[in-house]
Amino acid sequence: MVGFSHGKFRVALLTPNASLLDCRAGSVVLPAQDGYLGILRNHCPLMCMLGQGIMQVRDIADRPDAFFVVEGGFAQVSENEVTVLAYEVTTFEGRDEQAIDDLLRHARSVLAGHEYLRTQQEAIDYSKAQLIVRMAEMAGVKLAVERE
Repeated sequence: MVGFSHGKFRVALLTPNASLLDCRAGSVVLPAQDGYLGILRNHCPLMCMLGQGIMQVRDIADRPDAFFVVEGGFAQVSENEVTVLAYEVTTFEGRDEQAIDDLLRHARSVLAGHEYLRTQQEAIDYSKAQLIVRMAEMAGVKLAVERE
């Protein structure tokens, strides 16, 4: 039996507008089109389409875990390198406390039904709002009122 090698591997997250992450991590969970996909060091090569969901990057060298709401794109895994090309990404990374509060309040308002009438567009906003609130829970992010 081949031994399992614990360790870090390179992870890059790119959108059409920016490079959002380039680090070494211990694990990644991706929202593939047909379900979530977990990746550790020495994963076999693959390429997959991404759906809508939360991308988790854990055990990052010299920083906290990172979480991203990803909406479509592709991911490639090869030779201990994961490259994610996402169409759209929502994250708390690089946002100040007020921007995080605003994003989380809006997401919770959508879930409570206060923001929109029921339309096809709202269904997309509603599922994204669910993911943003879940991402906040996973990252331990709280509204300013909750932090006090």
